[in-house]
Amino acid sequence: MPNITNNHTFNIVQLSDLHLTGDIGQAPSYQRFLAVFQTAKHLNPDLWLLTGDLVNDGNSDAYDWLFNQLQATKIPYLAVAGNHDVTHEIGIHLAHQERIHVPILPDRRLKNCFRYTFQAGHDWQILLLNSSVSGEIFGLLTHETLLWLDQTLTTHFEQTIIALHHHPTKVSSDWIDAHLLKNHQDFWCVIKKHAHVHTILCGHVHQVHTLHPLPAHQVQLLSCPSTDRQFMPFVDNFQIADTPAGCRMIQIDNKGIVSSYIQIVQNTHSFCLNNAN
Repeated sequence: MPNITNNHTFNIVQLSDLHLTGDIGQAPSYQRFLAVFQTAKHLNPDLWLLTGDLVNDGNSDAYDWLFNQLQATKIPYLAVAGNHDVTHEIGIHLAHQERIHVPILPDRRLKNCFRYTFQAGHDWQILLLNSSVSGEIFGLLTHETLLWLDQTLTTHFEQTIIALHHHPTKVSSDWIDAHLLKNHQDFWCVIKKHAHVHTILCGHVHQVHTLHPLPAHQVQLLSCPSTDRQFMPFVDNFQIADTPAGCRMIQIDNKGIVSSYIQIVQNTHSFCLNNAN
């Protein structure tokens, strides 16, 4: 059922790149996620939106643990696959280019070609796309997915948010830009046709960006911090940044105005980097 919110702001909390691994509920990746999640609960979300790389090694028990955490809030949630949800990366102690990537099956609860509707001043829709490729780091949207996206946007004229894992525009970090959405040009060709696409949300980069890839189009691309570890921005080679975990809050008020900010969680204290669009 769609969420109807005519009288208050509709709040979407984007959680991304959890990389849950190790002892269920106890390992550092779980603890960092829980710190972000506990803070995010106080943001009064109407929807949890998870943009991929939820589990690092395909462990079904880890997905069960995660989805139990989300269900316990009694707030709807949506999740798409990231590369780690369909690929087991072996040799994380090795240089990035020396690691082995083994295909694994995605969890059945991860969405693809899925439409979710709600109201916040106007009618809105969220379209979820699976950009993951089994056994690979890079992303790709299949012909069928692009066709579904185009047809859905052609037949449904609500203001639109699109969520996928891989970034469809370079973020000026050479090593991660080698693993972006391979057919991003095809993706943008679809978006250009539909002026009601307002915001695109992605994960994958473990960095915070606000980009406007189409100058003649209102669309904005927002990336999200990881709940685990952050990547150093604007570097040629893989580096971990000494910055805290967090999530993104997207707010749509009852006039249809969209704003967002990053909620950072450091130790047990949090602060916000504000950004309105």
